[in-house]
Amino acid sequence: MRNEISDLQPEAAGLLCYRLLDVVAIREKPQSGPAERRFIETKSAALLLSNAHGGRLVIDGRSHPLRPGALFVCLPGSLVELTNYSGFSTELLMLEFYAFMPPDLDAMPRDEKTLQSRLPFPTDVQLSSAADAGRLFGLISAGWKTGLPSDRLRCEAALLELLSLALSCREQQTDRALEAARSELEHRYTGDITIDTLAAVAGLSRFHFMRLFKEKYGKGVVEYRTELRLRDAKRLLNERNGPSLGEIAERIGYTSESYFSSLFKKQTGIAPAVYQRNQKLRVAAYSWVNIGQLLALRTIPYSAPTDQYWTDYYRNRYAFEVKAPLSHQYDFNRNVLEHSRPDKIVGIASFIPQEEQDKLKEIAPTLLLDWEENWRTHIRRVAAFLDRAAEGEQWLARYDRNVAATRDRLTKSVGRDNLLVLVVGGRGVEICGRRAATQLYDDIGFGEPEGLSEQGVLWSKSVDPDLLARLGADRILVHKSRDPGADEAWERLSRSEAWLSLPAVMAGKIHWTSNSDYFEAPLNEYAAEPLGRMLAELPGWFGSNV
Repeated sequence: MRNEISDLQPEAAGLLCYRLLDVVAIREKPQSGPAERRFIETKSAALLLSNAHGGRLVIDGRSHPLRPGALFVCLPGSLVELTNYSGFSTELLMLEFYAFMPPDLDAMPRDEKTLQSRLPFPTDVQLSSAADAGRLFGLISAGWKTGLPSDRLRCEAALLELLSLALSCREQQTDRALEAARSELEHRYTGDITIDTLAAVAGLSRFHFMRLFKEKYGKGVVEYRTELRLRDAKRLLNERNGPSLGEIAERIGYTSESYFSSLFKKQTGIAPAVYQRNQKLRVAAYSWVNIGQLLALRTIPYSAPTDQYWTDYYRNRYAFEVKAPLSHQYDFNRNVLEHSRPDKIVGIASFIPQEEQDKLKEIAPTLLLDWEENWRTHIRRVAAFLDRAAEGEQWLARYDRNVAATRDRLTKSVGRDNLLVLVVGGRGVEICGRRAATQLYDDIGFGEPEGLSEQGVLWSKSVDPDLLARLGADRILVHKSRDPGADEAWERLSRSEAWLSLPAVMAGKIHWTSNSDYFEAPLNEYAAEPLGRMLAELPGWFGSNV
């Protein structure tokens, strides 16, 4: 019999004993904004069970959505942050437990510390039955409160049931089939392996396989293969004295160097040769917004927060480069940066206490930007800090040329009416202020409604729909948020008399964003690269009325 617990997974789960130490029910209303932080301390191993939609758990810098039946197994000492901007209350149950070896089992490791840090369970699963999850949630939540021995024993049994459900999720036949197909793809991605071949490996029809593969892995087979190839290309580009671009293209499965270069730039935003040069400098982006400043300068951060709650864009594209994920706890971030030793650090001064700023400067040269300055000043300062001032000016010049072309195009189609930007989500209706909508007002030249100016809103503000009539908007741009309550909120607003009587509505001057990342979180996207992406989307937003 093997001696390492990692060798026994998942068989080791059935050989261990478990003791439930404590149960904590976490029921909280939605947070009003990222300034509110909720950290959960895990002194022992912990199992976290969600019983509601909305919010995310960020575990050691990795973000996971919460939904009924979502189950997470955390090791002792994990940094767990609960974020919830969805409009729905959080219902989370934390079961703290201890795993130990039975005294007669010689095959298991005797180092208790090693055992606790290598539990044989998947770190996150989605239980197949939300009803079963809800039943267990209620049983444990109510039973632990009584303190009766019989109820405590039922809670112990429920812990074992949850752990067994976590394992059974991994053991499902379809998942195994998909994993087999994915494994085949990961071994043969540089060749001409076809979807039909992979479907045969999984024992599924082509259509069923393609649908299930995308549901499970979040991307189609072709996209997944492209990511594997480009990840390999990035590894080769980072090698000292590595192969030429032509050789890299051939190694990863492309016959044309120009096609490879074009695809690489489309996926990363950076040409391979520039990527190879710029990634030699290891830069830490301390806050979300700093990522967009660096990307405009064709630099992907080595260290950055990857728990964006409003989009998967950054995680999907840049997970390979971000070797040292950051969180939103100063001690955790400082420890990550001390170990990863970046060459430079970029942050926002007002987001970081002075004492912590001083500690960051001891780790590496640090640029702390003034949040009151505009995004153009930010990119210029970051460019100068990275010794790329000329590149920063070139980016701004290209941006301004694109602005001029977009402005001329939109002026011909919709004029320069006063424009109001509305965000409709689970928290109701919010209006976007001058700074949040800076591109529309300051660059494209839409007028700011007089009533909006009087409100003095820079970023966003929740409003009653009855106020909209007093803002004086000729046109309205609507962004429907991705949170679970957005559809219901829009249904209420669109049927209300306050909405139907607006001049812009009656004139048919209502426009929609197309799944915009920017208006999901303007504070976090207020940077050059996200604004450049939004500029490319603008003509489509105003191409037709509803």
